[in-house]
Amino acid sequence: MSDVAAVSAAPQTARQPGILGGAMIVAGTSIGAGMFALPVYSAGMWFGLSMVLMVVSWFCAYSSSLYLAEASQHYRDGASYSTIAEDTLGKLGKLFATGTVAFVCFILLYAYISGGSSVVSKTAASALGMELGQSSSAILFGVVFGAVVLMGSRAVDRISIVMLGGMVLTFFGSTAMLAGNAEPALLFPDLSLADTTPYLWLAIPVMVTSFGFHGTVPSLVKHYRKDVGRVRTAILAGTVLTMVVYLFWQLAIMGNVPREQFGEVIAQGGNVATLIAAVGQSTDVSGVEAALIIFGNLALASSFLGVALGLVDLVKDWFKLDDSLKSTLLAGLLTFLPPIVLGAMLPHGFIKAIGFAALAASIFVLVLPPLMALVLRRRGVSGEFQTRGGNLRLKLVLGFGLLAVAVEVVNQFGALPKFG
Repeated sequence: MSDVAAVSAAPQTARQPGILGGAMIVAGTSIGAGMFALPVYSAGMWFGLSMVLMVVSWFCAYSSSLYLAEASQHYRDGASYSTIAEDTLGKLGKLFATGTVAFVCFILLYAYISGGSSVVSKTAASALGMELGQSSSAILFGVVFGAVVLMGSRAVDRISIVMLGGMVLTFFGSTAMLAGNAEPALLFPDLSLADTTPYLWLAIPVMVTSFGFHGTVPSLVKHYRKDVGRVRTAILAGTVLTMVVYLFWQLAIMGNVPREQFGEVIAQGGNVATLIAAVGQSTDVSGVEAALIIFGNLALASSFLGVALGLVDLVKDWFKLDDSLKSTLLAGLLTFLPPIVLGAMLPHGFIKAIGFAALAASIFVLVLPPLMALVLRRRGVSGEFQTRGGNLRLKLVLGFGLLAVAVEVVNQFGALPKFG
């Protein structure tokens, strides 16, 4: 274990970073355009059961992040998720860690281009009176925001700050209006468990990956100077905030759009603009559809920028490219051409792409972290922090992760019941 570093038992004398910053990193990484998929995947089981599944998914994702933090405390500062996976799980572990991250990033870029094309097309029609096809919109979305990424992290940082402000205003403005108009009869219709439970399985992987911030955990351990107790508090605060936002979002959408109307949304591909249109048709709240369109544009663009920035760096690392203009343009071509072409050819694939991403992300989020912690425990490596609950909690989290992977594999063969 050449990368394992001894952890000093001496008390920390330097002032530790605040909890709020770490919590915002966790919440900011988790919350994004993928939340548009939550109501669509939850439509079959509907509001009550979806809240139960969300709490279970939160607990397992939160627990798995603690196992990753537990493992990270034994390694040098800056050791990545892949480094820890290689040391504990070998070359195969590193392959899964790096491969799933890369796959998720590529498929999410396609999902965001697909979702973005629907919103751009709707925006062009409603605001400018222009008829812009979704294939053209996909190319426009991918090229414009891909160019922003290639301008560098400083450009992304500045634009993201502006977008984040707009997202906060439009999200809370639109959902507050919708939540105030929510009808209890729509949230809690007269449905038996036989009507809802069959659709629970389909939503498990997406629910799990909606808490997919785990790539930031080794950075948080470094940020808090291996004080994993503070890391745990930051993660707890960030994930609880994330869950509250999701609950508010589900309540706002499902309290206004009847369950049976989601069948039509799903039949049309479940894209972002389709969901927004369904909300607009189901409520007479003035201005809410326009606010959701703005939020959708900002959320998709912001998520695209964040994922793409990391993927460009990953591609540069793979192909040993430097930061010269020629190498950056080549990395950009390798990063953006496949999802843009796919987005133009298959512009209605947002929900399908989120499902594929959920399959890989379930491995990254729930399967690998408890395995890494288990290997280190069996080696007899001990640190100042160990996740409570013993091996029983660890195996329950690992089991739920394997279930999420198995469910999505079965779903890809069309063997799960689908609502609509």
